[in-house]
This record gives sequence, structure tokens and C-alpha cells, in this order.
Amino acid sequence: MKILICSLTYPLLNGVTVSINASADGLIAKGDEVLVVAPKYKEGRNRPEHRPVPSSYMAKTLGSLIGKDERTFGITAFYHIQRIIKEFNPDLFWLHTLTWAPNAFELNMLKSKKPKVLTYHTLVEAYGRIYGGEIGANLMKRRSVSVCNKMDVVITPSKIIEKKLRSYGVTKPIYPIPTGINKVEKYFTKKELHEEFNIPLDSKILISVGRICKEKNIDALLKIMKKIKKRNKDIFLLLIGPGEADEFKEIAKKLDISDRVIFTGPLPVEKVQKSYGGADVFVFASKTDTQGLVIGEAMMAEIPVVALSSQIIPDVYPERTLFVSDNQPKFIDDVFSVLENKEKREKRVKEAKKFVLENFSREAMTRKQRELFLGLHNK
Repeated sequence: MKILICSLTYPLLNGVTVSINASADGLIAKGDEVLVVAPKYKEGRNRPEHRPVPSSYMAKTLGSLIGKDERTFGITAFYHIQRIIKEFNPDLFWLHTLTWAPNAFELNMLKSKKPKVLTYHTLVEAYGRIYGGEIGANLMKRRSVSVCNKMDVVITPSKIIEKKLRSYGVTKPIYPIPTGINKVEKYFTKKELHEEFNIPLDSKILISVGRICKEKNIDALLKIMKKIKKRNKDIFLLLIGPGEADEFKEIAKKLDISDRVIFTGPLPVEKVQKSYGGADVFVFASKTDTQGLVIGEAMMAEIPVVALSSQIIPDVYPERTLFVSDNQPKFIDDVFSVLENKEKREKRVKEAKKFVLENFSREAMTRKQRELFLGLHNK
């Protein structure tokens, strides 16, 4: 099969990019052909199958003013994508980004009679609520229904998102297929991690991986860190990922925790993966994730996870695999409990890794995707 994939945020460091690369690797290994279309970013071509097309100069300028890296397609992108479609002649279109308005790939895709698939990676209702209140949330709900019902099938990373889409009014077939978790050959040791980010070796590290933005509830992590610092000054928060670091550095400064919070900015994927090793606790506060891929990655690295309760727990990660908190005081108590109780920590870590290995293999992900795509193609 020939599969044409699109994401507006590829190849930025995020769960969508990880998912696309994992899928592309798996499909290509099975003999399929894949191309990935995305707006042009400064990172350039991420892999041989990547086809960057012109991005919007206005969106790039506005985004840079508010600390956002994400871009949209430029005016001429429609015709570039049209040419790619003509030359590649895909058997199937696969969209990975749903935004408030149709993009150039979506418009080209809808003109075709070939099978159309959407992977619903992001709970856009929550994003709409953050930036536009209930009006924004309802707008994104309606947009979700409109786009999903134009697809042949919809893929979700978890069953809870399938239920969410059904509650909106989506009627097309929905298949929950979680992204497979990558196996990392070698992690940083505790000493290597501390040296890499210039953190005193006798201190503890709380690590969080992902975009630094409001949608990921980073402000909550910083408020939590202020209270943790009052109880123990030898604990650091390591925030790995791109995003609005300047804005949150200001918040950290006002909270008087700048000396205990490290913003790394974007890092190469290999270094991000290695950085789970050597950390003492993985902390997760996001309320908008549909799978929480970074939770699974931390579990694979045998790092205990403390998370604020959200829709993906326990639907994706059973409570026996991590420490779940309904509020910030409980979250803080869980962090200290994990740090102080070795037996409790090790038992949870072993259970978590076993769960991820059994439920999130990349081989299973590729098999399910190919079965679905072949069924659509043959039909």
C-alpha cells in the first residue's frame, strides 16, 4: 500500500511525531510505502519520507510572538500537496491533525475517493476551553464531529476518547489503537543525568517530558514545586521539551523556584529518551492527553510515575501501575512517599513495566493498523 500521512506539527517533539515515526517505521518494514506531509519547519527534512511544504509566514510570525512553534500550511501549500498526491498516487490518506479550520491537506484529501483515516491524537475540546471558554470548547466539539464523520474510519489512542467522540455525535467506525512504546537500549545513569543538566549528585530529580505550555498544565507543576521546595530543598524539577519556556520561567521566578527548575528546551529524540534514566520520579499533570505516551516511556525506563488524575487514568494506565492524585496536596505527598519508600516504589515500577510490555508493543500497533488499512483498501 501507499499511505500519505499529514500532521501540522511534524517533526516537532511531541506525541504525534513519535506516533507517526513509529507507524511509518512499522509500515515500511512490512513493505508499504509512506510519505509524511507537513508545513516547513527550521528542522528541515526529518526522514527520507518527509515532504515539507510551504508554511504560513503569518502563522509563523504570530506564533513566535507568543512562544508557539506550531505552524499551518501557507497559501501555496494546497498546490504543492496536490502535486505530491498526483506523483505518489496514494492508496490511503491519513490525517493526524484536527484544527479549528480545514487545512490544505484535509481539503485535498476530501476531494479524493480513496480511503480516509483520521487519528484523533488531541482532545481539542479541552484546548478550545483553555483559549476560548465554553464557546471554544463547543466549537471544537462540532468541528470534531464534522471532520470525523467525513472519514472512513477514526483511530483513537484510547477507548476513553472513542467514548468521548461517540458522545459528541460521531457515527463513523472508531478503532482504539494506542501508539507502541519504544524500547530504549541505554538510558543515562543517575550520575550521567545529573552531570548532563548540572544538577548536584546528592539531590533528587523529578522529570517531566513534553511541550511546555498551558495545555500541559505546567503552571500546576510549578505551584507543586514551590511546596515541594519548602519541604525539601534538595529536589529539582527537570522540564524537557519545546514550547513557551520564557513565560513559565517568569512564573518560576515569581514562585521563587528558579533555582530548582530546569527548562532544557527541545532536545534530540535520542537524548530525550535517555534522560528518563537516572531520574527519581516522573511527574505528569496534563489534563488534555489522549494516551499520555510519556507515561508509558517513563514506565519502560522503570521510573515511578506520579500523576494528577485525568481521563486517561485508569482507562489507559491502571492505578496499580502509577500513583494517582486527585489534588495537589495528595500529589506532593505521593512524590515524597515514592522517594522515601523503596519497597513500595520498586513494586509499582515492576508492575508498570510489565503492563507496558504486554499492552503497548509497536509490533501490535503496526499489525492492527495494517489490518485496518488493508480492509479499507480491498473494500
